[in-house]
Amino acid sequence: MAKREIIVVELFRIHVADEVLNDLRARLRNARWPDQIPGIGWEQGTELDWLRRLVSYWANEFDWRGWERRLNAFNHFTWEGIHFVYQRAPSGQGVPLILTHGWPSSFLDYMDMLPMLEHFDVVVPSLPGYGFSPRPPKVGINYRYVSERWHRLMSELGYSRYGASGYDFGAGVTTILALDHPKSVIGIHITTLESDLAPVVDDTELSDAERSYFAANRDWNMTERGYSAIQSTKPQTVGYGLNDSPAGLAAYVGEKWHSWSDVTPTDDFLCATFTLYWITQSITSSMRDYWDNRWHPVAPSYISTPTAFGVFAHQTVPEGELPRSYLERLYNIKRWTVFPRGGHFAPAEEPAAVAGDLTAFFRSLG
Repeated sequence: MAKREIIVVELFRIHVADEVLNDLRARLRNARWPDQIPGIGWEQGTELDWLRRLVSYWANEFDWRGWERRLNAFNHFTWEGIHFVYQRAPSGQGVPLILTHGWPSSFLDYMDMLPMLEHFDVVVPSLPGYGFSPRPPKVGINYRYVSERWHRLMSELGYSRYGASGYDFGAGVTTILALDHPKSVIGIHITTLESDLAPVVDDTELSDAERSYFAANRDWNMTERGYSAIQSTKPQTVGYGLNDSPAGLAAYVGEKWHSWSDVTPTDDFLCATFTLYWITQSITSSMRDYWDNRWHPVAPSYISTPTAFGVFAHQTVPEGELPRSYLERLYNIKRWTVFPRGGHFAPAEEPAAVAGDLTAFFRSLG
């Protein structure tokens, strides 16, 4: 009889070698800058003065060692190549909850929320190919692949029933987790609709509110969707430049945070996010999410699991506000909350609002 392979959960601690950080600062200080049309602002992409100021801060003021100390105050682990932060409820009776970030972000998005989730046993994994979770060297790492890993991780931690939450790719993973494991997932909470899983509806069946949303979304697509076309076809090509130039990485990732947020996060948070991508050389592997979910799609179907949706529709470049009727075509909506502030990166932008909504929703499930 073949022996069963034993996979263990191992402690993990963040520490980056000095030479990596010194090389990063040297590259930032020696960046070669393009020109920009005077007065054009953000119309053609990342604004030059904004980026030069941010890169100067990253090179000369940003304190990664301070972030290491802060992050290492949490409990980090790895399991089967997946990095995750694990916080148990002080009561010892927390509701198990797994939180999944999106692109171009990381587990850092949830760190300010963790102290607000004292009623939960919280698991915050890094998606495969992001940060400290290497991406398997193969294709097909789609929503379903990741959701299966998440289900196995929760089982490994001793949870047969648990809740899940996420946004962006994390919303896709959370959705498929509920679809494939309805007996295990007690409820899901999402703050964005993952476009690859959106309901397909004939134009004649759309309500006025849905038509208005699609009109706003088409305008957003015209100005914002180029990155997705590149990353779902040729992520490797753009990855070379982003992996070699930290200024280029800051321009590419920073522009998304600027455009998709209500209020752009602090320079310190942005530089922590950039640094995490840089030190792990994970920007190229993260972009493969777009390729894998395009060429290895997961067919959506109705999610009967109780679902909460938090609407954070206040992006600098408006994407449109999702109507409840549209989401109800795919999800069993039990809680619907429209927030006055916050955009695409809601857990990082409005952590207290997301934490409060999560807590109220899972309490309502008994």
